[in-house]
Amino acid sequence: MRSPSIPVCVLVVALLSVSACQKSPVAAVIPAIASTPAPTPVPAAPPFQLEASIQELMDAVIDPAADALWDSVSITQTAKGTVFHQPHTDEEWREARRHAIALIEGTNLLIMNGRRLVAPGSTVLDQGTSGVLSAEEGAKVFEAKHATFVELARALRDAGEQMLASIDKKDSTGMMNAGAAMDGICESCHLTFWYPNQVIPPLPDDFGASKSASKPKRIPLSP
Repeated sequence: MRSPSIPVCVLVVALLSVSACQKSPVAAVIPAIASTPAPTPVPAAPPFQLEASIQELMDAVIDPAADALWDSVSITQTAKGTVFHQPHTDEEWREARRHAIALIEGTNLLIMNGRRLVAPGSTVLDQGTSGVLSAEEGAKVFEAKHATFVELARALRDAGEQMLASIDKKDSTGMMNAGAAMDGICESCHLTFWYPNQVIPPLPDDFGASKSASKPKRIPLSP
């Protein structure tokens, strides 16, 4: 028995209806996605978060490292003769190296953008002493001569690297030369940003008169 024929037009309409039903979920999602606003980008956190002031870094990092390096090698003249002091054991050399590393990396911390001279509301060490700038005065000088401060910090880093190289070679003479360079750089910085108005009293006229050595001369450090 022959099956009843279905008109071609009915088949086409049926197929189109099925196709529309299959595509409708996707078609409904696309407008929804298009109408959803893009998420607001989260601002990136700053790469560094500054906490300590320059004065605090000097007290916590730079000064302890420099003092330890200056104390690690010396020549002292005593009644019994000349006493040479320097690291001897491997641990003493390693300890000196640790201080040199702290000094070098500490100079990088000093010159980070945004670092303040002193913490807000704090005073400068020895503030009130003759020749010492107040926190406000020091901040103005620091802002006006920031490039000079950066140069001095980098010079201290170079002296620290000289110190580190001498330690690695166990060269006590090289350490003393590096220590002298460090001392001059530190004093130049202090004369610029800490106590530029200090008054150094003159030496007495009879100073050194009983010694065969000539009278010493004061050589001011350039700021």
